[in-house]
Amino acid sequence: MTPAASPRPPRLASWLLRYVLPPSETADSLRGDLLEEFAQRGDSSSSRRWYWRETLAAILRLGWRRHRMPRPRLFLHALGADFQHAIRVYRRTLSFTLGLVTTVALAIAASTAIFAMVNAILVRPLPFHDADRLVWIGELTAQGDTTSVSWPDFADWRLQAHVYEGLAASRASQMTITGIEQATRIPGRRVTANFFDVLGIQPAAGRGFAPDDDRAGAMPVAIIAETLRRRLGDDRAAIGRTLDLDGRTFTVIGILPSGFNYLDECDVFVANGAFVSDSSMQERFNHSGYYALGRLRAGVTVEAAAREIAGIESTITRDHPEAGGVRATLRPLASRLVGDIRQPLLVLLCAVGFMLIIAGVNITSLQVARNAVRRREFAIRQALGAGTARLLRQLLIEALLLAVVGGVAGVGCAAWLLRALFAMAPAETPRIHEVALDVTALEFALATTAVLVGLFGFIPSARTATVRQLAAVVRDSRRGTTSASPRVRRTLIAAEVAIALMLLAGAGLMARTMEDFAAVSPGFRSDHLLTLRLALPHTSDVEADRRTALVEELLEQIRAVPGVVNAAVASSLPITGSTWNNVFTAEGVPTPASHADFPRTALTPVSARYFETMGIPVVQGRAIDTADSALSAQVVVVNETLARRAWPRENALGRRIKWGWPESPGIWRTVVGVTPDVKLEGLADPTPPQIYLPFAQVPDGDVALVLRTAVEPDSLVPSVQHLIGDMNRDVVVYSVRTMDRILNDSIARERMSLLVLSVFAMAAVLLAVIGLYGVTARLVEDRTHEIGVCVALGATRRHILIGILREGVTMIGIGLIAGLAGAWLLAGLLQGLLFGVGPTDPLTLSLVSFALAGIALLACYVPARRSMRIDPVSALRGD
Repeated sequence: MTPAASPRPPRLASWLLRYVLPPSETADSLRGDLLEEFAQRGDSSSSRRWYWRETLAAILRLGWRRHRMPRPRLFLHALGADFQHAIRVYRRTLSFTLGLVTTVALAIAASTAIFAMVNAILVRPLPFHDADRLVWIGELTAQGDTTSVSWPDFADWRLQAHVYEGLAASRASQMTITGIEQATRIPGRRVTANFFDVLGIQPAAGRGFAPDDDRAGAMPVAIIAETLRRRLGDDRAAIGRTLDLDGRTFTVIGILPSGFNYLDECDVFVANGAFVSDSSMQERFNHSGYYALGRLRAGVTVEAAAREIAGIESTITRDHPEAGGVRATLRPLASRLVGDIRQPLLVLLCAVGFMLIIAGVNITSLQVARNAVRRREFAIRQALGAGTARLLRQLLIEALLLAVVGGVAGVGCAAWLLRALFAMAPAETPRIHEVALDVTALEFALATTAVLVGLFGFIPSARTATVRQLAAVVRDSRRGTTSASPRVRRTLIAAEVAIALMLLAGAGLMARTMEDFAAVSPGFRSDHLLTLRLALPHTSDVEADRRTALVEELLEQIRAVPGVVNAAVASSLPITGSTWNNVFTAEGVPTPASHADFPRTALTPVSARYFETMGIPVVQGRAIDTADSALSAQVVVVNETLARRAWPRENALGRRIKWGWPESPGIWRTVVGVTPDVKLEGLADPTPPQIYLPFAQVPDGDVALVLRTAVEPDSLVPSVQHLIGDMNRDVVVYSVRTMDRILNDSIARERMSLLVLSVFAMAAVLLAVIGLYGVTARLVEDRTHEIGVCVALGATRRHILIGILREGVTMIGIGLIAGLAGAWLLAGLLQGLLFGVGPTDPLTLSLVSFALAGIALLACYVPARRSMRIDPVSALRGD
């Protein structure tokens, strides 16, 4: 059978066009476009009339200007023609164009948004002078838990350490400011006088702290942030003004530069001289919330500083066994600042890397498939005299057009995705206010777009277009195929399947983690619980008994509010952690030989009805009630973990316990009840020993109010706040949250990782499915002639289908094997985010593998079914 010849345009029109427009880049481009369009229209009278019309229009438009047009203008005109041709090419293959633009936009959006977060939080240097020389120092308990620095230990460090230019200490502290219209809770920090010198920060107005400000008995002074200055009246006369903070009067001596932050946002910094005479500061075993900040001398490494501090700690442990065997922990300030958010961000950055690889693979796969179709176009243009530079320029303009459209769409989507990430990020995410689509993020988006479109789009097309291949195209046309590089395309699709499986495995493991979190019992009923933090007045005329009376009166009135079932107060809430964590001594139990081996307990003062309000049962004895006053017997309720550790196989009721070392003075308290374990430090951490004390016996100035409600908890917030304000305007209400929200916030970083990984995994699966569908459809099209021959020779359509599917199964199988290997290699990256499931959990990997295999097989089966409907007569007619 003679192969069908390409339709030929009118000879006279072609000759006239060549005569009027001799060979040039513009003329070659025009003739190639006309010839390609005529071939698509077919050899008909309407097509010939169209060709004559376009030829005459081109002669009238370009012929008379050919010798008069300046060379630069001629070049610009040629570029315009190339852009028009590129637009026509993309319009003719609209589905292909949408696939390319969507792939580029998704890749740019995801990578730019995550890069903006990683750059602002992890990469960008801290806004301090020589920030890489700043180190954060805390202490570790014998059990390996990080704790604050004992003040006497810090004093020894400052005297004996030699590797620091300066060593300061600070403590975060929420402070109540009074003497204004409404008492307000503001974030503050106690600091040593050299704190800002170590950071390399000078006040924008006024003066900094002086060494005398650290001495006991010094006038209390403060330096305020720009935010507090604006709240105080927005004038520079704030310097010299007095502030009433937690019952003490401080004089403002300086104002910090706008935008200054240390580890968190603070409105006021107060000199430590007002607190050094407190008895708790003199006890070496008391870790009262201070952490050290050091500036290393030039050339000193963090490792050398850690070794020196460790040596000093060894001496302290030997000379002061009551310190409990703690040891220092030291790390760069930048590392301390990012904290627990580093690992989720690195996981997301890794996911973005996979996403970019998939996008590149998909772009290459799409371009290879399209180039196979365009080989005929490239060959005809070469035959008509188009040079390599001419073809490359056309392809470059096509790539530039794709980059502009895809890049702009991607940046727009990145702005939306960044807002979504802000909403999902944990509330305490450091430096989150610095995240933005700034110049650096836009430069990254531009570079990523250039790499994706250039490396994965332009280069494969350029290799196809610059090969002299007219003879090959003619041979392919006789076979009825224009396919090229099938092995390359199959390899790319297998790579897509592998990466999609790796992302699915990560999302599956995070889903299992969230499922296990949901199955964890926190030890209380979280539904219909409203919590409010209260800062009680710190004025000198409010003694402990008056504070207790204020709380009891407040609880009585709140319980009368419609919709409130019960109410109580506690110094700290479950999940959020305890503010007190000290060693304890149990009566009748042998004491450990070393102070380092003493157990520690969380101490939580609670009011009557606390256990009833929280839904915590009492499994032995009784709960704390109104009879447990300041004048009654000293009692406690303990959790089951403490009871088991202190009195294993014995009844804890009636036993006595105190916090502190055996030799230290302290109050022995009788155990009157035992409760189940309540999650204290989040859902994932094991429950530590815990002691509940009557609030009336240990009244705290900062408490949490908890309300059990019969209605939606949030609906009661206005009425409760109004009631508290009417009772005492100096009681500050802050941090209003439901207990369900507290639980959700405690797993915010895991939830963010799950959501983003799931989105990336779904996008990866979608791209892999599109690739598999396209490759299988192309395979059926390329093998149409072969299938027709096989059917004509007696092959059943079932065997034809199995043969086509075998190709897809091979690609899927290779991809799954590679993906499982990759998931196993990268398992450690998710280790710190998982709970209740291992990073190589066989069940999860099996489920995601079967799911992906099923979806991928369906993507192959749909186009493969077309092979069963091929008519052998029609297939062989083109031969």
